[in-house]
Amino acid sequence: MTIAVIDDQDVVLSGVEMWISADPERRVEIVHTGADLGGLDAGPAADADVLVIDLRIDGELVLDQIAELTARGRRVVVFSQHADAETVYRAEMAGALAYLTKETSEGRRHLIEAVLAVAAGETYTTPAQAGAMLGDDRPRFSEQELRTMRLWLGGLTRAGVARQMGISEHTVKQYLERAREKYARAGREATTRVDLYREARRDGIFVD
Repeated sequence: MTIAVIDDQDVVLSGVEMWISADPERRVEIVHTGADLGGLDAGPAADADVLVIDLRIDGELVLDQIAELTARGRRVVVFSQHADAETVYRAEMAGALAYLTKETSEGRRHLIEAVLAVAAGETYTTPAQAGAMLGDDRPRFSEQELRTMRLWLGGLTRAGVARQMGISEHTVKQYLERAREKYARAGREATTRVDLYREARRDGIFVD
């Protein structure tokens, strides 16, 4: 599997390179490193299976940029110094499929396994994510549910979303119904498009 690693600290990039090179099975290859999100659509980075991204670049959270990348089908692992439940949740809602924290040994212990899972389109729950989920009753959505909501709430028809995602219109309808059901179970009714838009914005799933 190939990855592009984005972090504005050289010591972090060096650490990730060391962990990857120490894997005796050589399961992951770094094809691009950078200090910002520029260049991810060109060269080897454009075809990387997974993007490993620091959540804060040049002092600013890049949640909106991560949401844009995941909406385009890029698979993201967040590697961040932030370990609070709110930030982990916001990254998850932006479409990150795994969240590793820098302040523990999560990176060294979990990075390769997280990358392999995310490359396969699966989520990978680290201790940071598990801790964030405890006591947090906000709904969790699959990658496809998140992408469907973003495209539909962004103005596409269900038929348009189906074409964009390469799925049937019936499947689009199912994803939206599941999202509404999950909000309903959390005590947050989202029966109309306006309701779903409000709740998605509240959770950082959809950004204007």
